[in-house]
Amino acid sequence: MKAFKQDQKQQERIAAFYKEETTYFPNHVMLNFVAVFLIVVSSLLNIIPCLEYEDGFIKVAFFGFVLFTQGIFIYASKYATFTEPLTKKMRQISELTRYLPVNRMQLTIFRIKKILKPCLIATALVVTVRLLISFGVHGSATVWDVLMPFGLMVAWPVLIELTR
Repeated sequence: MKAFKQDQKQQERIAAFYKEETTYFPNHVMLNFVAVFLIVVSSLLNIIPCLEYEDGFIKVAFFGFVLFTQGIFIYASKYATFTEPLTKKMRQISELTRYLPVNRMQLTIFRIKKILKPCLIATALVVTVRLLISFGVHGSATVWDVLMPFGLMVAWPVLIELTR
């Protein structure tokens, strides 16, 4: 697994680049707002425990996981694309970073680290509330109350980000 080894110097260069170059792009504020809104709404939809699943609840839970994936995708897009302030043209970050002394794998590791934090926080909150509801209402919980959020709110967004 030498390919996924993190080079600290390259990670620092990428962080400095994002701090200096992409802070004032106009679409970052809107992307953050929309992403946080979708993540909060989807987390509220995902707190329904598995013991409550009936036909309607399965659709609500699936819709919640789709909204979460879309919110994380929007959140991660600020690390993949940007809008030029003058021409309003969308460009890939890789066009700017190709002259940095970093390789593409380090850029992917940086983006995964950036999306992993909100994924883990949202998943921890959803799992905690799911378990509290399950034990409070039913007196027991299923293993799916923990596995579904971790699989669909952590593993799935990371796999999507690996393919970008």
